[in-house]
Amino acid sequence: MLDFRDSTPIRGCPLVCGRFVVAKTVGELLTIFEADEIVGEHPGPRFNVAPTQPISILVDRAFEKDEAGIPVGELSRELHVARWGLVPRWAKSPTEHAPLINGRIETILEKPSFKDSVVRQRCVIPASGYYEWQVGADGSKQPFYIHAGNDGMFALAGLYEWWRDDSKAADDPSRWLLSATTLTKDSAPELAHIHDRNPVLLTPETFESWLDPLHSGNAQLLAEVSRGSDLVAAEALFHKVAADVGKVSNDYPELTRAI
Repeated sequence: MLDFRDSTPIRGCPLVCGRFVVAKTVGELLTIFEADEIVGEHPGPRFNVAPTQPISILVDRAFEKDEAGIPVGELSRELHVARWGLVPRWAKSPTEHAPLINGRIETILEKPSFKDSVVRQRCVIPASGYYEWQVGADGSKQPFYIHAGNDGMFALAGLYEWWRDDSKAADDPSRWLLSATTLTKDSAPELAHIHDRNPVLLTPETFESWLDPLHSGNAQLLAEVSRGSDLVAAEALFHKVAADVGKVSNDYPELTRAI
C-alpha cells in the first residue's frame, strides 16, 4: 500500500467517491507529502468529507510565468484549501450548477469545465480512504470504506480552478474562490464488486508527473495515471461500514469501523 512517508447523489447515497476521509492533521500532511508551505486555514482530521466542504489540495506552483503562461523558475510544493466541487472560471456564480465533485478521466479533455485545468492546473487531494455504496440486487445500499491502511495515504488525482467574483473589489482577497475536483475511472478488478468506478489513485511516480506544471496535461499523461491507478487500487483494503456515514453531519472516527 502506498505510504508517502517510507457527482451526484442518488436516493441519498453519494456515488463515485462522494465522501472521503482525511485522518491526518495538516502538519502531518505537510510531512507525508513533503510540501514546502501551508497556505490558508485547513480543516483538521475529517471522517466524512462531503461535496462543497473545504478540503486540502497539494499543488506545485511557480512564482513566475513566461509570456505564454508557462511556469518558469523554481517550483514550490504547497498545501492550499479548496472548495470540493470545481467552479469553472466562466460560471456566473459558485452555485449556478450542481457541484462538479468529479470528472471521468476518459472524457475530461472533451469537457469545457475541465479541459483547461488538465493542461496545467492539476492537483493532488490527500485521502486516508473513501466511502462507496454497493447496490444489491434488491436495491439495498451497503456502504464500504476503501482505504490505504492505518498509516498509508492515497493521493487522488484532481484538478483545480480559480473563480473570480466580479461583484467584489479588486483588492478583496475573498474575491477569489479556489475549487477542486477528483477524477474517476473504470473500477479496478479488485474493487469492481463494490462499484463500477473508483477514484484515480496516483503511484509515487505518477504523483510527480501529475503535479508538475511544466508537464502539459495530455492524453498520454492521462493514460499513464489511469494505468498506475489500477496498481494502487489492487492493494487497497476495504470493509463494510454502518449506514451512519450517509448522513453528512456525522463526522467521527467510528464511521470507518468495520461491521
